[in-house]
Amino acid sequence: MAVPRLVRPAADPCLTRAWSVAAIQSHERALFAGGVDPYGLMERAGGAAFAELRERWPDARRLAVLVGPGQNGGDGLVIARLAREAGLAVDLLGWRRPEFQGSAAHAWSALMSAAPGSEVRDEPAAIDAALAGADVVVDALFGIGLDRAIAGEAATFLQRVYRAVDARDQRPGVLAVDLPSGVDADRGAVDPLTLPADVTVTFLGIKRGLSTGPALAACGERVLADLGCPIESADEPPLELLAGGAHLGPRAVDGHKGRFGTVLVAAGNRGMPGAARLAAEAALRAGAGKVIVATHPDHAATLNVGRPELIVHGVDSAQELLRLAALATSVVVGPGLGRDAWAMAVWRALRDCPLPLVVDADALRLLGPNSLRDREAVVTPHPGEAAMLLECDTDAINADRLGAARMLADRLGCAVVLKGAGSVLVAGGRVAVCQRGGAALATAGTGDVLAGLLGALLGMGLSRSAAMELGVCLHAEAGEIEGAARGEWGMAAGDLFEAIRGRLNGRIAPACSGWRRIGSAGGDALPGMVS
Repeated sequence: MAVPRLVRPAADPCLTRAWSVAAIQSHERALFAGGVDPYGLMERAGGAAFAELRERWPDARRLAVLVGPGQNGGDGLVIARLAREAGLAVDLLGWRRPEFQGSAAHAWSALMSAAPGSEVRDEPAAIDAALAGADVVVDALFGIGLDRAIAGEAATFLQRVYRAVDARDQRPGVLAVDLPSGVDADRGAVDPLTLPADVTVTFLGIKRGLSTGPALAACGERVLADLGCPIESADEPPLELLAGGAHLGPRAVDGHKGRFGTVLVAAGNRGMPGAARLAAEAALRAGAGKVIVATHPDHAATLNVGRPELIVHGVDSAQELLRLAALATSVVVGPGLGRDAWAMAVWRALRDCPLPLVVDADALRLLGPNSLRDREAVVTPHPGEAAMLLECDTDAINADRLGAARMLADRLGCAVVLKGAGSVLVAGGRVAVCQRGGAALATAGTGDVLAGLLGALLGMGLSRSAAMELGVCLHAEAGEIEGAARGEWGMAAGDLFEAIRGRLNGRIAPACSGWRRIGSAGGDALPGMVS
């Protein structure tokens, strides 16, 4: 069986890697040790953020800049100075009047020279009035060093900000500087007091916590400003970001169905034929040569109505299931499987099958530690299923999706796709996060479609890692395409098939990736830098 060729488009390296806080901080220290002026770098950061603000909100005339006591606050002061120089009104707000240090102190002096009498207001009435009239709120409170819950005076201040913004008939725009205050830059956890941004401009390199989970909603549109000195390497490997756009190359002109794999879909207990049908049709639309469905006998006769290409068998014995598995090159088990004796019999018959295996939905509940060790298997839990497998709650999963996916891979001994916003892929030593997708996929049955996609790609001979990358990104991009064409509300899982086929063949161009890169704003090269 000839393995299909995977075609990947060229990608901006800066948008395909995400870094830990330690790596970013080490990069900054190396820049400064090499002669880069810290205040000059802050000027570039503030300039890039202000340029993005002006492009996004060209009619804005009044800003409220939330200023913290650290270097992130210094970026906000640069933005405030540039805004004043451009003729905009600016209110500086904080929970106290800070004493700035280092580069932030330079930024404060520059602001006072440009706008004498500037002050950070901390009185409740002043905060309310400024936020009531602001066209854009700039969040420059906390940076990447925050690794604890927001508490004390800062919490009281953010609660007031939240109330004032929510009281507006028309919400002001919100721009976050480097990251929204309260987002954990390593794990992606989001403090309940985090003010969701419309756009986040992050600096030097993408922080790995901004790639997945609740942080995606907090960040809004994500923009990288590399400031002319992007991070390119570190002592630890970066997190891989999948920008999508890949597809399969053309089929060989002498190809036949036997060369493109046979997928066995074991799914669909009594009353749940839809899950089996969705997974099976997805495998067909992903290019499988044949798709066999082993399902509950009660609905076997009707499951392929309207899709006669599916080969359907009602199974009630392990021997019959194993006979069908002998005809396959990959197996998908779990969609609509249920939890009764029939489900247990299906799982027991297939759990030791030597074929590449996709385990989804109800079958995940039948797994124990090391159940799939040394197997060519992929499990595809959503956060609730991941919480069940790791014996914790869903909030704990979403507070550290990267860590949860690694723990699942270690516990089960196999590859993992942790589904959700920013799906996390772990296969061997590879950890990657899909940067595609959208809320249109938040509907029943889309997980069954993903399971079928993965089964087809594994069955036609792609490596587990390549099948996971292509399958997850195709699925996410199909959701984007359908959402853009007809709206996110009301999409059904079966609506994905046309877009999946188009993307698989490279016929439908995907939208832009989850990140956008901009240059540094203005000025000559900084000392120690080559422009």
